Amino acid sequence: MHKFLATFQITYQKKLRSRSFITTTVIMILLIIGLANVDKIIKLFDGGEDRIAIVTQDKNLYQQVKKQYSIVNEDTKFEHVSEKQAKQKLKKEDIDQAFIINETKTHELNGTILSHDTPSDKDKSTLQSVLTQLQVQKVAQDLGLQGQDLQKLQAHSNVKSQIVQKEGQADQNLSSEEEGFSKAIVMAGTFLMFFITINYAQQIAMEVATEKTSRVSEMIITSVSPVHHILAKILAVLAVAFTQVLALFITVVACYFIFDLKHTFDSISVEFTPHIVRLIIFGLIFLILGIFSYVILAAILGNLTSRIEDMAQSLMPMTLLIMGAFYSGYFGALNPDNLFIKITSYVPFFSPFVTFSRLSLSNVSTIEGIIAVIIHIVLIIVLFIIAAKTYKNSVLSFEKGWVNVLKRAFQRQNQS
Repeated sequence: MHKFLATFQITYQKKLRSRSFITTTVIMILLIIGLANVDKIIKLFDGGEDRIAIVTQDKNLYQQVKKQYSIVNEDTKFEHVSEKQAKQKLKKEDIDQAFIINETKTHELNGTILSHDTPSDKDKSTLQSVLTQLQVQKVAQDLGLQGQDLQKLQAHSNVKSQIVQKEGQADQNLSSEEEGFSKAIVMAGTFLMFFITINYAQQIAMEVATEKTSRVSEMIITSVSPVHHILAKILAVLAVAFTQVLALFITVVACYFIFDLKHTFDSISVEFTPHIVRLIIFGLIFLILGIFSYVILAAILGNLTSRIEDMAQSLMPMTLLIMGAFYSGYFGALNPDNLFIKITSYVPFFSPFVTFSRLSLSNVSTIEGIIAVIIHIVLIIVLFIIAAKTYKNSVLSFEKGWVNVLKRAFQRQNQS
């Protein structure tokens, strides 16, 4: 046990102090902090409030346009100028835009936008909406309509939606905000899972292959059991991966309280409903299971490598597997009820990515997630057994050719 802990500690500390670990962790922490302050960063480079000049001969109309437009866009500064002054201010870049508003005898309002660039559709629709509302009010006054009558005319029709599920499906009652937030969590979680998993899988494979090809393992196994040595290596790399995940989790929690993300979430109508909480919990579970399974698989492939030059070729099956799982998870985020996604959610190595995507639907039972977790736990146990057996049998084997390597790795103990 002492030798196992010594190997674990040496590997863990070496990986923890490595330049790659420090660099990637710092970059991801800075990225999280940046995303937590994305609204402040946008405002910093936004150039401040919009400066708009309004050209109209009616001062009362100017005040009405200013009042209505400020409701839509609060960060706007207005000034009442002539058309000549507006063009001069635009040339000097004292203002961003100018609105020329003319009123006909029948109280129709016509607007023209003056700007350096082609006005966006949003600017056009905003001004059109403001002028239309004022125009309706003026026409209503001419017709002698009361305020209540005008409100009835402007009232929107009430349209509701109801989802009719297929036979045998549970009800799904997700708001558009909750559905969008679920997809965002799945996409971000899938990318994080892919990045961390492939990073540490390559590290453990290189660690094992380097020891074997440099003949360091010949000296190590004289003092440490091969099984204890490989398990200590795998668990040490897993511990480093979870240390990084913990650092990122602490950063997210710290950003939530320090930068008042609750206010940001409230402003975009995001709530941590039971469905969202379930999705996050399963996301963390599948992240852990995904790292475990792919790191152990990479250790097996690294041990089967006879030359360090063949490392990339040896890891190719795992790379294709994880990329297939990653893209399936991304596809599942966009179409989680697809038949292919339903099937692959139970397939080992795919389920951490795909089942995570499936659980973004509220009508997917929690039992489905639990079954996928159990399947993957069984897979991890099997991979641990295979890793211990293959390392013990092939640690001193340098045969060429995959057939010979596999025969040596899986031979019976009494033949070794």
